[in-house]
Amino acid sequence: MLKYISMFALCLYSVGSFAGPFYKGEYRLGLYNDSVFDSSQITHIILVGSAVNKDSNQFFQSGIARAHRYKELYPTHQIVIMSSPEVNGISDEKVFAEFNINVYKIVKQTFTAENFFAELAPFQKIASLDFFGHSSPWAIKIGKSNAALDPSAYQVKIASLKSKFTKNAYMTISSCNSGFLIAPEFSRLLEIPVAGALTSSLFERIESDGHWYKEDDYTKENYVDQNNFSFNDNVPCSMGLCVRMKPSRLNYSAYWGEFKEGGLSFYKFFCNFENNSDNKCEKGMASSVLAFSSVKYLSPKPSLENYKEVVFDWLCSSSKNKDYYKSCVNGILNSVKKGDLVYQSHPGNELVCDYKSCKAKVICKSNVFGSGPKGGSCKIEAEINYAPINAAREYLDILKGFKLLMQY
Repeated sequence: MLKYISMFALCLYSVGSFAGPFYKGEYRLGLYNDSVFDSSQITHIILVGSAVNKDSNQFFQSGIARAHRYKELYPTHQIVIMSSPEVNGISDEKVFAEFNINVYKIVKQTFTAENFFAELAPFQKIASLDFFGHSSPWAIKIGKSNAALDPSAYQVKIASLKSKFTKNAYMTISSCNSGFLIAPEFSRLLEIPVAGALTSSLFERIESDGHWYKEDDYTKENYVDQNNFSFNDNVPCSMGLCVRMKPSRLNYSAYWGEFKEGGLSFYKFFCNFENNSDNKCEKGMASSVLAFSSVKYLSPKPSLENYKEVVFDWLCSSSKNKDYYKSCVNGILNSVKKGDLVYQSHPGNELVCDYKSCKAKVICKSNVFGSGPKGGSCKIEAEINYAPINAAREYLDILKGFKLLMQY
């Protein structure tokens, strides 16, 4: 179950149903390395979307890797995994059991947006919310059948959750094109930093040099069955600790169409709210990167130099050409040294973005066979960015948040 699927499969879902009218579905809530659920505990929620019975368990593995980092950083915190995995060729029960997740609740219903909000009701202290799965530019795919969560359709319910999030909370959305509309809207409604992708979101696997590579860059000779880099202990890949998700370094081209007009090669944070007097934007960003499964293990209070290595891994893409990553790191550092922050981290047109939104609009034709946009018809309208500063600005603000958190 550790093999790669096609990079395009991550974005192949339409707004319609995958199953027949009699599909009921089921979903589970489980604890990572804990045995007793406590709704009053500080909690990190990991939401893993449906693989729609076509894909492997790599969404689930990506969530497991994030959960392991949380347990290393915050041993007393609770990590809850919510999912209807629907992995190709294996039952949901076995997916949870394979990774030793202690299931404390099973619901024999499709995992819809309504059910998701109902499951969030008991929690009192949510420190983070991470999603790994399929998405369109408008909604994340929670369950298999009629189970998309479009934040614009649930504004009141999402906004009502604000009080449940802790002081430096954040959200990450590891899925295709989640940065155009989904992440900025979640950020506006929850008033927390939210990261999303502005191109395809792909699986990466760690190799023997300690770096993570996408399917097209994967080198068989460097395959490892143990991760000796990202965590405090050497851990086996069989426990889901060698897979993560990152954006493609190329513009999106898959189910919805070709976004030739621009993109961005890292998960962009949005702080789409007015009051940032306590620097919750920067501190939330920094906390999220601290928990990233990366090239180096970070302790709860790491050195600034070690932390910078993980920040660069968050912002820069790997490639078969080892100089590609190094060029990105040097480009960010040089732009900071010059003071203008101008560095193009994305090939082609790099989108013009700030912390509210990116200046790009998704345009689609209507689906003549039903409501919603037509697959393959979408493109984006975007400004030409003659002086991109996205990567360098984010680098500096993440470091600012880190120094505030650590009181360096």
